[in-house]
Amino acid sequence: MAGEAPGAIHGWGCTPTGDTTPALAGDNPKPGCLPVLLRGWRKTALFCILALLMVLIFLNIGLTLWIISSLKLRMGGFGPINIVKGGLELQGQAFVMDNLVASSISSSAGQPITVHSHRNFTVVVTEPERKETAKLVLKRDSIECSGRMFEVRDALGGEVFRASHDEVRVFSDSLAVDGPGGLAVKTAVQTPSVRAPPGSDLQLESLTRHLELIAPQSIHLESRAGGIDVMAHSNIKLDSVVGALKIDTPSIYISNLKEAVKTESAPPTKHLRPQKVYQLCACASGKLFLAAADASCAANNADTDFCR
Repeated sequence: MAGEAPGAIHGWGCTPTGDTTPALAGDNPKPGCLPVLLRGWRKTALFCILALLMVLIFLNIGLTLWIISSLKLRMGGFGPINIVKGGLELQGQAFVMDNLVASSISSSAGQPITVHSHRNFTVVVTEPERKETAKLVLKRDSIECSGRMFEVRDALGGEVFRASHDEVRVFSDSLAVDGPGGLAVKTAVQTPSVRAPPGSDLQLESLTRHLELIAPQSIHLESRAGGIDVMAHSNIKLDSVVGALKIDTPSIYISNLKEAVKTESAPPTKHLRPQKVYQLCACASGKLFLAAADASCAANNADTDFCR
């Protein structure tokens, strides 16, 4: 080509022309002659980082949506739990794996509440110092309650039953014990009245020891439709320290008394029918016996075992 200087390089850039130039034959080629893949490595790395970030972003969005759908999160709560004023409202069942701390647990209006446990259910009330003050344990076959006092109240708030370390009180009109064994008490029972249900008998019994009825003023025994039986294996003693023993009844019957031998014979009376009438006599020891009506109230001197 005219006007070209001798030794000029033909072609554009690195386009080979078939001539070897001193510049291409050197040890340090020009930067513009590197391969195309190595020419934009910074842009390629940037594109790869952006693509990886986009994948991570979409993965996070997918995981977030999956968590929201699994837990059923919403503005008012999550799942069956609703956030209401003053606490949480649960619809359905809840499984507590460890401990549940709450100030109160109540059911909805007209709906029951059921607490189920595979082993036992424990309710503990503690103080800020973490000291147990009251504890209720519901086991498989028993109920244990520990605390200073145990109270049972009715629907109106009135006391029905109270138990403490010192005493046990029943505030109802009556305490009924339905069972063949009755009520067994090891120490003492304090009550204003003891009565049996209608149609049943009342028995006060001590199997191995003695039975005492003690009152500061008086003891009243009453049977309105039947009798009163007092039985003992040994003696029955009625003792009054200051007053007297008063029996107010139109008739007194004492059976199985010994009869004294008639010591004096009265003249027979033909016009009178024989009547079985006796005198009630007493020995010096207090033992009672019967004597004939027309005889002296004395036992035979020969019978030494009569008044013993």
